[in-house]
Amino acid sequence: MSKPLVLIIDDDRDYLELLHEALEDDFDVQCAADLNEAEEIIKQQSFFDIALVDENIGDEKGSDWIKSKVVDKAVATSFVLYSGLATEEAIIKGLECGADDFLAKPISLIALIKKFHKLIAYQEKINNFESELNSKDRVINVSMAQASKYGSCMQLTSRINHCFTLDKIRDEVFSYLYSMNLDGCIGFYPINIKPEFYSSKNGYCSPVEIDVMKLLKDKPRLYRFGSRTIFNHPLVSILVLNMEEGTVDTDIYIDALASIIECLGARISFIAYQSSLVTVQEQIQLAVGKTKKMIQISKHHQQEVMNEIVQSIGQSFHILDMTADQEDYLTNLVHTALKKHTQDDINFMEVIQLLDTALTSVDDLEILNSQQSDELEVIDDEDELF
Repeated sequence: MSKPLVLIIDDDRDYLELLHEALEDDFDVQCAADLNEAEEIIKQQSFFDIALVDENIGDEKGSDWIKSKVVDKAVATSFVLYSGLATEEAIIKGLECGADDFLAKPISLIALIKKFHKLIAYQEKINNFESELNSKDRVINVSMAQASKYGSCMQLTSRINHCFTLDKIRDEVFSYLYSMNLDGCIGFYPINIKPEFYSSKNGYCSPVEIDVMKLLKDKPRLYRFGSRTIFNHPLVSILVLNMEEGTVDTDIYIDALASIIECLGARISFIAYQSSLVTVQEQIQLAVGKTKKMIQISKHHQQEVMNEIVQSIGQSFHILDMTADQEDYLTNLVHTALKKHTQDDINFMEVIQLLDTALTSVDDLEILNSQQSDELEVIDDEDELF
């Protein structure tokens, strides 16, 4: 193991030689009798573990030199200032210039060696602490990045649940892919409707992309081939074209999209159900409307027939030469017919009331669906994760 590097600056060459001899067993020592000589040594050696500097170096101050080097974070990891005067002012100067320690002459060589070893141990502690902080920072940054990506996935799931068309679903998925720097395609396989394919990069998929998605749509929910991954549901597929192997982000994307594809399938099923419900509503409205018209026409025709019968019988009483019994019989016949007609009118009215109630229920359901759609379309963009 290499020895720690020490630079000593003192204009007393005899004292330099004494310090060199005392320290050379434990340290790799370089000595300079003035600041110019020190600068030449620094150019060759570049950096030291400790710089031991006398306060008075000719006409220059060691504290000023240390201060200039500490600001530039150059020369040495630790600086030690020493002086023949251990006054309060000298000690404060050592603190102000950025030195890690202050010594007073005469220096105990044994104490100096121990102090240097303590400084080296102090430097190791600082380095370990900085490494630990950097490691924690990296862990925190990675964790925050992962949390942000999972948060984006949760937001996408929420937005999908507010989509009422396939185009809207496509736009939300592509927006997510853009934010994750991913390129991909989406294929829709709605029931009884022609499949649709779209590309996040080019808008429409190329023929080969369509062929690949059709070929792999029956694969498991997650299927990887090279840097490409397809996520499948019977009603929708997402093909990601640039998912790298073996990265933390890739694991996040796989977890997220494997969950999202199920959400997409459920949403597309709901949209199909809602579309079918609207179709049934329209068919019911059409059928009820036509039935009401047919009832009204039938009632009108029935009333015309009854009026014609009553009028004809009334006229026949004046023409036919009938006995009293015959007239009573015909009169009772007419009354019975009219009474039956009155009951039919009541039945017609009940049927019309039932049809009106059915139409009102259909209208209410349509209004409810419309209100739910409007409410779900309102998304609070400020409610973001990370």
